[in-house]
Amino acid sequence: MIIGGLCLTASLSTHADSARPLTEVEGAHEIKVNGGWCWYQGPRAIVTQDGQILFTTIAGDTFGGIDAGDLWISSWNPETGNLKHFELHDKFHRDDHDVAGLLERPDGRILAVYGKHGQDSLQRWRITSKAQDITAWEKEESLDHGAPYTYSNVYQLSAENGRIYNFCRARGYNPNCSISEDNGKTWKYGWRLFSWQKEDLKNNPLYTGVDGCRPYLRYTSNNKDTIHFVTTEDHPRAYDNSIYHGYYKQGKLYNSAGEVVGSPGLSGDSELKPTSFTRVFEGGPEKVAWTVDIELDENEHPYTVFSVQMDGAKGRGQRLDQYGNDHRYYYARYDGKQWNVHQMAFAGTKLYTKESDYTGLVALDPQDPDTVIISTNAHPATGKALISSKDQKRHWELFRGKTSDQGKSWKWEAITRNSDTDNLRPLIPSNPGGKRHILWARGDMTTFTDYRLNICHLSEPR
Repeated sequence: MIIGGLCLTASLSTHADSARPLTEVEGAHEIKVNGGWCWYQGPRAIVTQDGQILFTTIAGDTFGGIDAGDLWISSWNPETGNLKHFELHDKFHRDDHDVAGLLERPDGRILAVYGKHGQDSLQRWRITSKAQDITAWEKEESLDHGAPYTYSNVYQLSAENGRIYNFCRARGYNPNCSISEDNGKTWKYGWRLFSWQKEDLKNNPLYTGVDGCRPYLRYTSNNKDTIHFVTTEDHPRAYDNSIYHGYYKQGKLYNSAGEVVGSPGLSGDSELKPTSFTRVFEGGPEKVAWTVDIELDENEHPYTVFSVQMDGAKGRGQRLDQYGNDHRYYYARYDGKQWNVHQMAFAGTKLYTKESDYTGLVALDPQDPDTVIISTNAHPATGKALISSKDQKRHWELFRGKTSDQGKSWKWEAITRNSDTDNLRPLIPSNPGGKRHILWARGDMTTFTDYRLNICHLSEPR
């Protein structure tokens, strides 16, 4: 196959490549052809001890010498220009929900955990043979969760003797976790975080009658003793979602105030619900929320962003073109006593009709709570449609937002402008003491199983 000008045999699973300068954005590069990601896995990108940026992607179509559904991991060093790719699983599954959660072990070897979008019950994983080297991996292993598996979110807690947790959607289509006591070499089922089932939807005026029983969570960790999460009650087409926050610490589950809510469901069930935790934002038919990102500040207080659909009350659950065209981004920060919640920006329209709550998304900076990167096809401050001078079409562009008052007000600066394609799904990997690395997907997205996207990167000083 031909990739980056290099002729490779179809059986070769690793190759070096050259980044292509992205002329539209000064200092940016295109670093992966034919790759995309969903936002409910994490971390999808990490910065290693030796300064490499590792990220995971899955191909959404067949082009660039890559087949649709190929699962890859890439390493990029913007200082040296060294770029490498390794195919974790050939023709894995054509679905952006299937990318891996990545973790660098204390010995520098890389763990990648991944699974198909509910197509089987297997959590899969691989570990590199050497430290900080993605060109050689041990064979793929798997754990049967006994229920359809989706999403992988891996965090290691040093205060629990290096135990690794992988939070996923499994039993009951609810959040569960698996546990590794040996740096990811072997895994066992852990517990259920909470339960949200059909009985919770009966006679519930917030239920639309479409789908249901699938909370959506984002996670983050101090990598020592705590794993935080934000969650909805359900999918936004099924329920008029609010946003809730809680965290796990030393075998207990807590609300934002540090009060014990309960214990993990070790039997695979739980009496807890999303509503058992602290409500950050109250949703409704004209303000339906969906989680986007969460991080911790220097005091280990959480800050989060989420999207809110404002115009879908009359068409809830119907997937009609005329609804889902007014989304907003909200920013919320916990100050140790309460959540302070503010509308941050206009998020523009839905990406496509069948997923009327899909937006371009937001990336929080893990080391700077006052900076965000957003993707929107509306001006973030005014809501005016962004029409490109290149092709006279509306496109999603990236903006850098900064606040000096804990999120009450924001100043916006365009990173991309007048594009002839869309700029979507930014993320910022943690990099304490280093530059801010912005990665995003650039191209066209028709559905989560059909997209032609390339991954781009931009470094900037904090």
